[in-house]
Amino acid sequence: MPSRKRKREPEAQVEEQSAGARVRSLWSGTITFGLVSIPVDLLTAVRPRQTAMKLVDTEGHALGRQYHCSKEGKKLNYDDLVRGYETDDGKMVVITDKEFESVAPEMSADIELRSFVPIEQVPALYFQKPYFLAPAGKSAKAYVLLGETMQRTGRVAIGSFVMRGHEYLVAIVPDNGVLRLDTLRYADEIRSPESIGLPKHSKPAAAKVTQFSKEIEALTHKEIDVAELQDQEAKELQSLVESKQKEHDDVIHPKGAEAAEDTEGGEGAKVIDLMEVLRKSLSKSAVVRTAEASAPIDLAERRAQRDARSTATKKKSSTAKAKRKAPRKRARRS
Repeated sequence: MPSRKRKREPEAQVEEQSAGARVRSLWSGTITFGLVSIPVDLLTAVRPRQTAMKLVDTEGHALGRQYHCSKEGKKLNYDDLVRGYETDDGKMVVITDKEFESVAPEMSADIELRSFVPIEQVPALYFQKPYFLAPAGKSAKAYVLLGETMQRTGRVAIGSFVMRGHEYLVAIVPDNGVLRLDTLRYADEIRSPESIGLPKHSKPAAAKVTQFSKEIEALTHKEIDVAELQDQEAKELQSLVESKQKEHDDVIHPKGAEAAEDTEGGEGAKVIDLMEVLRKSLSKSAVVRTAEASAPIDLAERRAQRDARSTATKKKSSTAKAKRKAPRKRARRS
């Protein structure tokens, strides 16, 4: 059976890079417009939030995905799966791999620029995913020249390119000497305010506008507080994980791992606790232990310990949260 191409976001196969590590290029190609040709590499500008977790069973085993027929309830294998295009009237039209490949965009290594427009002409609602473009080969001078020219003229470039069998509509934006590529949503993906039932625009009373202006002025600052952009949920989750790991609460250790023999000393190779390795990557002060140094905790014992500590943990969490929020509140009043 031919390989089945699936529409995927460009960053779907990119692993999160550790701090200080070089980000791997997702795609390499050329910016082209007129007689200009600038080789570039595409790099992801964002990384996944640290709150992402995996679904496992109570013993920590990873779960697999299975497909079932909604009508007959039978389990389906991968070879039983085909593409289906749902029409506006709810009917399903099956598309074969050969048919899908016949309408797929032609593979190309070019970012074809169609036009240069003022940045305010592109509504913020159209911007989807940000990436960085880096000069490749000997294109640094042309790269800088394009960015500087676009910055001075206040223009962004609109174009398209093909990656992993899917065509993307993009905008190239100059950003302090760096060219940023943003994938754009297509026009038919954008809902209008009328289509979702938002009220029509009406002119408010002048007194109300004045009142709101005073409220906004009271909270106006010259610069944005970077602390406002930090992911507090991720920090809370990381603290919770480190606390539970330190207290051996719900920490599942690998069992049945075969230790390879040491050819020199004759001793079995040490099995590294993966959770400790992860903790070390997040904290320089963390200490890595071998898995055999930590004995697994009985499930019933673990639950009893968790229930006994629940009150203390909630009190500690609320106290820590109050301490974190206090400086931010003082900053708003200043």
